[in-house]
Amino acid sequence: MSRHATVATLVFALGLALGLPAPAAEVHVRGDQCGYASNYDVRATPAGIDFRRTGGQPDEVFMHDGALSVDGRPVAVSADDAARLRRYEAEMRGLLPEMAGVAHEAVGIAYDALATVAATLGGSQHHRDQLVRQLNQSRVEALRGMEASISADHWSQRDFADAIAQPVTAASNQLASTLERSVMWSLFTGRASELEARADTVDQSVEKAMKARSGRLEARARAICPRLAELDGLQQQFRFRLADGQPLQLLTNNRDRKGKDSQHGAGGDEVARR
Repeated sequence: MSRHATVATLVFALGLALGLPAPAAEVHVRGDQCGYASNYDVRATPAGIDFRRTGGQPDEVFMHDGALSVDGRPVAVSADDAARLRRYEAEMRGLLPEMAGVAHEAVGIAYDALATVAATLGGSQHHRDQLVRQLNQSRVEALRGMEASISADHWSQRDFADAIAQPVTAASNQLASTLERSVMWSLFTGRASELEARADTVDQSVEKAMKARSGRLEARARAICPRLAELDGLQQQFRFRLADGQPLQLLTNNRDRKGKDSQHGAGGDEVARR
């Protein structure tokens, strides 16, 4: 097995570990399949649900038990809108843990793939065990770090992608550097055939496991879409208006926005990238 073939196999395996399919990485909350996005951070407490953002108006929305305040000022709502606000709050409380679970599972899939690569191509048994321990510790730290942005009662849409991608990218880059040294050592010590057999194994096992788990994750993420659509439907039914006469919009439907932008010939590319 040539050095180039061995490194190519390594790169392929690491690519699988890093390259969660777009549906898993995007969790279909901001992707094309759901089409919904929000630039509000959401935090749920027993006192109510708080929506906050910077760079837009309104920048703070708070709701609880049918009551609503916007930028610190109470908003008068009808009995029907109060009922809609209660449904919105209840649905959001149920949705946050599921969204957080999907995000955590995406990180778990990536780290499990990296651990499989490390356990297979990481040199001696002692060295492989050490790499797996390091990855497990990195996983714990990554999930702990995510709690600041994504949890059962908090969702930061702004930090979502980075919370998943940054720790996985750092861990995979470190593993790639370590494994490349292991590959070179195996070649220099005449153990290329042993490495080749392990590399063939990792190609098959990682790809198969990734496809199966990312498929399940995608299905789980897809189940979020109708619930987002329900929230969108509720906000469209609100009859109250904000101080500037505009309706309250906590979610945006990027599909509708993209269609409008394409009709006007502007902004479509920007929306499509969100």
